[in-house]
Amino acid sequence: MKAFFSPTILATSIASGLFFSSMLAAAPWVDASDIYLRADIQALADAGVITVPVNTYPLMWSGIGGDLAKIEPELLSPSLVQAFARVNFYYQNAVDNRGNARIKVSAASDPARFQHYGSDYREKGEVLGSYEYLGSRVAYKATVAETYDPQDNKNFRLDESYFAIIFGNWIATLGAVEQWWGPGFDSALHRSNNARPMSSLTLSRNNAAAFETPWLSWIGPWTFKTGFSLTEVDRAVPKTAEWDMRLSARPIKQLEVGLSWSTLFCGEGQDCNFDSWWDSVASNAVCIDGTNDCAPNERRDAGHRTQSIDMRYADTLQDIPVGLYLEHSCENGSDCGSLWGIDTHFGTSGKQFKLFMEYSDTYVKCDGDSANCFYEDPVYLSGARYYGRALGSTYDSDAQVFVVGLVGQFNNSRGFTSLLRYAKLNKDGSNVVNTWAPQPPKEDLLMLELSYRMPVWKGMWSLGGTVSRSEFEVQENDTNATLFSSFEYRF
Repeated sequence: MKAFFSPTILATSIASGLFFSSMLAAAPWVDASDIYLRADIQALADAGVITVPVNTYPLMWSGIGGDLAKIEPELLSPSLVQAFARVNFYYQNAVDNRGNARIKVSAASDPARFQHYGSDYREKGEVLGSYEYLGSRVAYKATVAETYDPQDNKNFRLDESYFAIIFGNWIATLGAVEQWWGPGFDSALHRSNNARPMSSLTLSRNNAAAFETPWLSWIGPWTFKTGFSLTEVDRAVPKTAEWDMRLSARPIKQLEVGLSWSTLFCGEGQDCNFDSWWDSVASNAVCIDGTNDCAPNERRDAGHRTQSIDMRYADTLQDIPVGLYLEHSCENGSDCGSLWGIDTHFGTSGKQFKLFMEYSDTYVKCDGDSANCFYEDPVYLSGARYYGRALGSTYDSDAQVFVVGLVGQFNNSRGFTSLLRYAKLNKDGSNVVNTWAPQPPKEDLLMLELSYRMPVWKGMWSLGGTVSRSEFEVQENDTNATLFSSFEYRF
């Protein structure tokens, strides 16, 4: 353990403490709000420093802390030493900091059109206050936010509030916590932060330690979570329920595999009992009109199921770290979207960078000819969405998007994120014939998104914006620019 107190690590940790004091947290997990912390965690995972799966968020600190304690940082490269120091600083403060309060104020010229991992803001204006606490058996966070001109007309929000109980190697959580499943940085097909978090009751494995029995130890470190969520009232089928599960594992150091599954069921006007639940789980066909006797062409799969697999393989190519990743997501067993990516990280002791290229495709032809089916359902007409935004891809259905991203960090706690997107949105120009699903026009979009953060007044100030060019078929082309700024202080 003396490696934790080597001159290099000690100096870096002291500097981190001075600059990151405004970013302290008291939680049993890493949430999905910090793209810089995730870049560090991924770099350490690629190098084998962190051995647990790292592509399911919230990501439990327990397994990460155990891995950090086994490492001698002097053996790491200069850039990994900095990543190690930052992650270790966040971990120590998460488990030692019993409680803290937070205030964040953000303002923008326009609401954010897209959400990537760790997006800085969502609405045109927001004032947020929170208090969180972590004990040996209980953790909670109370968050209250008031928004200006919100896209879903919900000014008052309790998003990111939760109450969690830790028992054995499991954490039961009741609340509304953002989730992100899969290796993508710009988007994810099954679950992302595109929509606001739903109210959920979840059960998650705390420490991802591998099985000790030889029969199962080959799986490697593994995580598991499952939960029930409740959707909003203002939708085609109010108060629809959702059940989801996710399992991820690292059978070898270079490879992480994730399996995800979810289904919509119940809701007002729908059967809500054990039989209807089992029908949605077992893929049983039911009559569209709700009767028990109908022709085969009048039947549909019960519920709305989504199954996904994602993988990430990391290795070095001529001493350059390279990661390859993919996500394949199918609805009701046949309508499948995909996401592919490649990334690397590089830097020195004074600055570190993550570069990635990512392509996502939700342009799915469900019956061989027509699209407009991904995230859609013939009974749950609002689809796999929450307040009108897809639970997965931030680009929704019928989109093909290519993104190049660069994330940079510097020793003085300054950092930047840049994303260049080229997107074909609503590629076929048609929409689902109902008022509950989004009705976007066909659009070819080129967008540059930039953000920069720096410590100011013992807090963290972020500034950024976008510049975009849109070409349409049914309306005039448009050039647009947006600006945003936020300030966060924790005490």
